[in-house]
Amino acid sequence: MKNKILISVFLVSICIFYSFRDMLNSNENNAVNSPVLYQQDSFIIGAMHNSRDANYNYLRDTLNFNFWHTYTAPNQESEVFGWPELNSNLPLTNDWLENPVSNYSSDIRERMALNNTKNLRTLIDRPKFQYLAFGQRSDYQCEKADKADPDYWFYTYYNSVDNGNSIKDIQDFTKGSGEYVKQCLYDRTNPGTNAQILFDSLKGNLEQVNNFWQAPWVGDGKYEWYIMPKIRIDSAFANNPLNQEVEVCKIITRNRVGDSLTQILKVKHFKKDSAGSNYHGNYLEIFNNYITDPLTNMVIPIGNWFNNDPQYGINDTHSKVDFKVFWFDKCDMWIDRIRVENQPAHLMMTLNAPYIEEWIRAEVEDIAMAEVGGGNNSPYKFYIEEFEMSHLPCIAYLNKKIISYSNGRFSLMVNYNHDLLKVFIPNSYDTLLSARQIKKYLVDSAALKEVFTECYGLEGWNNSIHGEAENRMFRIHFRYIHFFLL
Repeated sequence: MKNKILISVFLVSICIFYSFRDMLNSNENNAVNSPVLYQQDSFIIGAMHNSRDANYNYLRDTLNFNFWHTYTAPNQESEVFGWPELNSNLPLTNDWLENPVSNYSSDIRERMALNNTKNLRTLIDRPKFQYLAFGQRSDYQCEKADKADPDYWFYTYYNSVDNGNSIKDIQDFTKGSGEYVKQCLYDRTNPGTNAQILFDSLKGNLEQVNNFWQAPWVGDGKYEWYIMPKIRIDSAFANNPLNQEVEVCKIITRNRVGDSLTQILKVKHFKKDSAGSNYHGNYLEIFNNYITDPLTNMVIPIGNWFNNDPQYGINDTHSKVDFKVFWFDKCDMWIDRIRVENQPAHLMMTLNAPYIEEWIRAEVEDIAMAEVGGGNNSPYKFYIEEFEMSHLPCIAYLNKKIISYSNGRFSLMVNYNHDLLKVFIPNSYDTLLSARQIKKYLVDSAALKEVFTECYGLEGWNNSIHGEAENRMFRIHFRYIHFFLL
């Protein structure tokens, strides 16, 4: 194998050498008569976290870089968090996640202005956007896989009941928008006789076990998790005072080793109070709590409950993580999906917290756009690093907000790691996402306009993983120096 690799590298090198030699000779012959058809600096060339050159001694003059970047994080657990002070590698004392943007906007703008005088574009990596972009949300579909979007098959279950009668998958046009849901009609003669698990054994069940990632805000143990089944019940049944204590279903959450937390939803949990309020039969995903009957297990606290063993994580082939529902067969119920999201996603997209919206607006309008409006051409794109599939809903939400607040001037650029995106999928190393699927996930859904490639020096795979044909192709990447077109 090593000999084959060496021979291949030698042959590729010869080809590259002669291609460049011919190209150089052609350029020399045509240099006098041919006009320059490209713009100087039409490529962005630089190194990630090159802010370490605090005094700009080498960036432009020696290295010929034309962009500036610094890594950030939303918390001080990391070596880096906010932007550095001018002429220093010490972080700004006020560039923190919790601080209002107005506390540090002048410092960030001063750095962008300095970068402009150095003819450096600024790749904008910000603590608040690190927090928001790496929020996680997954929608696990309750219907059988053949009724779900085939490009999201990994968000379905191996077992899903449809007996064609009392339990079946239907399109809900009554209280929904025609999406497939699981309809469960209870036995009026003998309630409870058909009680059962409706679905179990989630296919892509590694999205909550990455608890020991080197960047904790990207992993799964840093924030609390919210379990949000989308359910509706019959309104006439729910508004009958005699039915308030009737059990509707039980939500069962399992961790990596199979330990379970359960939460029973009763009719009264669909109403603001069991006596005076009316329920209109609409879908709920956040249910009403009662002091005497609290919903304690719909939120998983911060920590390692899903996985407390650092030996295992996103490559665990024996994970027992699951989100399933037991129906008591005591009232009619319709269930669409189970949404599982962490704190950043919950605050930004479910609760639409006003202060989160203000964070986004101010970072875009009061810093980046304010500099552009003042004639500064340095601000380039907002940026985050590698991500998983469950991060994409937050990435999409944040990107569209950035585009909106900047009137299309800015967007969010991502570093795309193909293997990390699909690592939670069963047998992920044997699964290759097509170009059409990637476009659907990144462009059509997330509205991404620019993508870095996931990059390592010289990467090869055993033929048994991706197949000999693909492994004959060398993928030459740059991990710390990225090139991308304007």
